[in-house]
Amino acid sequence: MESGYWFKSTKFEIEKSEDEETNPGCYGKQLAYWLSDEFAKLGYQTDVIPEDWGWCVICESNDYLLWLGCGSMQDEETLESYQKGKPPEVKEVVWHTFPTIEVPFFNFKAIINKWFGKLDLETPLKKLDKELQHILSSEVEIELCEEP
Repeated sequence: MESGYWFKSTKFEIEKSEDEETNPGCYGKQLAYWLSDEFAKLGYQTDVIPEDWGWCVICESNDYLLWLGCGSMQDEETLESYQKGKPPEVKEVVWHTFPTIEVPFFNFKAIINKWFGKLDLETPLKKLDKELQHILSSEVEIELCEEP
């Protein structure tokens, strides 16, 4: 499994103070809501949550949490040039999104099933990854690129 997808796009504007919900310089709110809408079209019951590292799009919550992480890439240059309320130009941003699956620590039955190989985590994660790859590569305003 890859560690996600990197791309450039002017499709997603950066809202002036959106990083107040995450951390300084962590953008991607419009990307998260766009992904949420795209996966809802595929039948997922999605929810968007701001995190300290970026944005989380919950796709499935059963014995496991199946979700997408997304946001803008940060490096030394972007952190040094950070000014509150003045986000970077979207044409300069490299976006990152990745699928993940986890069993919540409080779901003891699911953890035990995972230990004994009775909980399949690989199949739903591969499916989500394939769908994510298709959505990104089908969008004309997205240009996939190498990991910075």
